[in-house]
Amino acid sequence: MANLHQIQKGAALLKEKITRQLALAIVLLATVLISVSAYFIYSTKDDIKQQNKQYLSEIAVQNAEVIKNTVRMELDKIEAIANIIGSREKFDVDYALAVLKAESKRHSFKRLAYVPSDGNAVTTDDVSFNVLGRSYYKKALAGESNVSDRLTDKIGGNFINVYAVPLYHKGHIHGVIIATKDTNVLSELLKHNSFDGEGFSYIITKDGSPVVNTVHKNSLSSFDNLFDSMRKNHVDENLIAELKRNMALNKGGIFENDMSDVPKVLAYSSVGINDWFVISVVPKQVIAQNADRLINRNVTSAVITVIVMGALIFFIVVQNYKNRRKLEQLAYVDSITGGNNFNKFKLLAAEMIARNKGKNLYMIRIDIDNFKLLNDMYGFREGDEILVGINQLLSRMDSGRDLHARLSDDNFIWLVNCLTEEEAVSKIRQFNDAFQGTMSQDQKGYKLGFTFGAYKIHPKNMDVDKIIDRAAMAHQSAKLLHADPKVVFYDEKIRNDAIRIKTIENMMYDALANREFVVYLQPKYNVSTSTIEGAEALVRWVRDGKVIPPSEFISIFERNGFIVNMDMYVLEEVCRLQRKWLDMGLNPVPISINQSKSLVYSKDYVDKLYGVITRYDLPARLIEVELLETIIHDNVTELISIIRQLRRIGLLICIDDFGSGYSSLNMLKDFDVDVLKIDREFLNNAEISERAKYVLAQIITLAKGLKMIVVTEGVETEKQAGLLKELECDTAQGFFYARPMPCEQFEKLLSVPGGTRTFESSREDQLNHELT
Repeated sequence: MANLHQIQKGAALLKEKITRQLALAIVLLATVLISVSAYFIYSTKDDIKQQNKQYLSEIAVQNAEVIKNTVRMELDKIEAIANIIGSREKFDVDYALAVLKAESKRHSFKRLAYVPSDGNAVTTDDVSFNVLGRSYYKKALAGESNVSDRLTDKIGGNFINVYAVPLYHKGHIHGVIIATKDTNVLSELLKHNSFDGEGFSYIITKDGSPVVNTVHKNSLSSFDNLFDSMRKNHVDENLIAELKRNMALNKGGIFENDMSDVPKVLAYSSVGINDWFVISVVPKQVIAQNADRLINRNVTSAVITVIVMGALIFFIVVQNYKNRRKLEQLAYVDSITGGNNFNKFKLLAAEMIARNKGKNLYMIRIDIDNFKLLNDMYGFREGDEILVGINQLLSRMDSGRDLHARLSDDNFIWLVNCLTEEEAVSKIRQFNDAFQGTMSQDQKGYKLGFTFGAYKIHPKNMDVDKIIDRAAMAHQSAKLLHADPKVVFYDEKIRNDAIRIKTIENMMYDALANREFVVYLQPKYNVSTSTIEGAEALVRWVRDGKVIPPSEFISIFERNGFIVNMDMYVLEEVCRLQRKWLDMGLNPVPISINQSKSLVYSKDYVDKLYGVITRYDLPARLIEVELLETIIHDNVTELISIIRQLRRIGLLICIDDFGSGYSSLNMLKDFDVDVLKIDREFLNNAEISERAKYVLAQIITLAKGLKMIVVTEGVETEKQAGLLKELECDTAQGFFYARPMPCEQFEKLLSVPGGTRTFESSREDQLNHELT
């Protein structure tokens, strides 16, 4: 019995010992779990805080970019308005005000105004004020488009920003266009729901003055100077000094402070406009609250702490991932195709080029021919579907070795791995054929063509922007082709052409101002009497004693729009000559001037011509307007209206180069013109082909039956002149009769008594002129 009692007592002691050891183990385990969980929670809390601070910094940077882009777009709008006003030959304040009033209805500006050099504004709302001492006015008058800091509107007392751009007229600043907008417009751009609506942003200048305030519940409702407000709220002076130093260096940053007794985290980023900085703020407790809540809930249980902590970490990671994905979506994804945008393409392309050391890579620029017409005819939704389809096709063709993105509008950029140029061409054709096959399967009612410009990347040229520029140069050259598809590879000729074009464009405005463009006249002769009946005005560019032929610059002017300036210059010169000859008592003949498509379809075209002719007090019959056959098909209805207006003025109208394009009898039926100028190819063919001769004869007969004067150009031989006489053509023009000559030489022809100078004597004069 004693032994049993001892055994039971021993068992009890052992059980007690095991219990104590188990309890100790549980306590140790719980302590370890709690310690590990606490450490994990606290370290995670720091990570969360840092990630949220980074997110806050990204918000500040993004807001700064939004403000910058918005201000730039507003300035672009006003610059466009200023260009419209300044493009007129003669500056007119009433016209300027009319344009401003019209534009004020289209845009959300509070007021638009023209300000001359005296500073007295002419406004769209009849408010009078003087801005002579305003810095934004001074900057604009010095040639800098800019926006003011926050100002108080004298009318209504609201806060406003003033946008100011220089107004150029004939290459000189003639005044300033200003526009005002409520500062609230910028304030709306800064509203965001970050950190569950607890975050807010505002804009200040480097000296702390407010540009855009916020009415957020956590913010200072208003302040005159942020730094002064910080001092009043006992913010560490060292933090303020650091903030001011960074702003002075245009550096962004982030720091914590205790303004208004509420600890906050503040991120700041330079806007890049004036000395503005975006300040994005969130209460510190908002950043830390998730981690704090986790700690409070899990100090009693290590296991629960670990589980909750794991769930929270997962949640935070997912949220952070989503936030970053949203930012990447904005920064790197194309809004239409859903693929890479140009920014992402440049990053990936730089890596790909570096990885391949620039070998076996081709940069290809692609665009759709006449895409704007497709949008106009079928709508933007159809156009967007085409862009998505192109992106999908390029994705299927890339196979992980290539790279592509939508560049802009209907332009794509494609970086491909190819060993040779032939392989690159094959890949381009493969893309083109595949796309056309898709179009055929989808039974589209139209066909699309493509233009491709390609550049072979060399190891010495690794700069992505330069590589893309060279592909763009090749693309521009490809636009001139008539192949399917149109493909051009960059070479030195393209580079030299680009340099030549840039050189010409740098010189053209000065050349026009310095009257380097010289008008030559090529006489037109009556085929039967061999007497002068008119002349065509041609232009030569004489620079430093050397003549630049029209073939070197006319096509460039047509592409960049300067041809409008050139056409108006030639008209002015011809009118000046005609006026001079009338004053001399001579009997001038009509002089024809070529008119570009850009000018003919420009706003107030007829008024511009009438204004010049009226200024020189000329009989309108002395000016003949030559319209190229190729521009007639662009907008038949509008052109018919333009021709009627020109005829009402009394101008002679000529269809030039008839037969060079797709001429039709409808053209002769629809367009009531005075002169039909037949292209030289008709004459060349008529010499060797009876069929062509018959067609030429019928055109002459038909035109004369429609009361048109028939002019045949390109007459170079006596045989051709005899053929035209046989076919009873009215007028001829060409080297056989006279080459283009200086105006002084043509004036001698007009000076012959009776005005019946024949082509034999004119040729003799020209020969003498060339010999001397």
